[in-house]
Amino acid sequence: MSIIIPGSEDTEKYGGQIINPNAPRNDLFSVQGSDVENPFNERHDLDTTNETIQKILADGTPNWVRWPREYKEMAKEDFAFHREKSEKMGTEYRWVDQAMLTDKKSRQVNGIGTRDFIEKLQRNGIRCAVFDNGWKSVTGVPTVALFCVPPNKTNKIRPICYMDVPMMWEWSILHLDQHGIPSGEDTRGWRTVAVQLVEKDIITEAQCHRIFGAPAANKISERYYRSLWEKRHGRDYVDEDDRGLQE
Repeated sequence: MSIIIPGSEDTEKYGGQIINPNAPRNDLFSVQGSDVENPFNERHDLDTTNETIQKILADGTPNWVRWPREYKEMAKEDFAFHREKSEKMGTEYRWVDQAMLTDKKSRQVNGIGTRDFIEKLQRNGIRCAVFDNGWKSVTGVPTVALFCVPPNKTNKIRPICYMDVPMMWEWSILHLDQHGIPSGEDTRGWRTVAVQLVEKDIITEAQCHRIFGAPAANKISERYYRSLWEKRHGRDYVDEDDRGLQE
């Protein structure tokens, strides 16, 4: 005879009951262990359940019980309505150029290994180091944290930004959430890191173009040059079409 001892690993599986495999099938669990509580009685208050049901049915059978299919369809229609409303509201938060910023074909060019990027900085006199921060991008790409020594504070180390590993494309690719709203980056481009080096006063704009080269002026590089312009002038860039509205 096999016996399941209450309190053993098999207790949860068989409810802490003694099992007699030779007993008729209907009586297989008929012998209760002395120290086993009845899980149904412990978790259910039958009196309260009956009282609640009576209150629900006090005015007759509810419509959602009588016509479940109609109510289910109504719920689906209500969900679709609010989803459409939410998506319309989300369009206000979309960027004008996000279609270009998510175009992988045009942005996944001129890739460089993360180690090669660091060595390029070091060959140009930039003292830097990377640390494994254990963080991954929204698309699961592993990253490392970049730190550099400022040229005017050689006894300090300054956090710059994160970089994808083991390589980076030239341009960052924007990540969109389920509503088509910008939410972080799919991947980080090395031009983004280069701009951060300028903004954090590790290199100048001239050094940036000498080390990494100046990209052609076009729609893809527009945000890159705008960021450098803002650093150079110390203020936000305003499009020519909007400048009259700011005055």
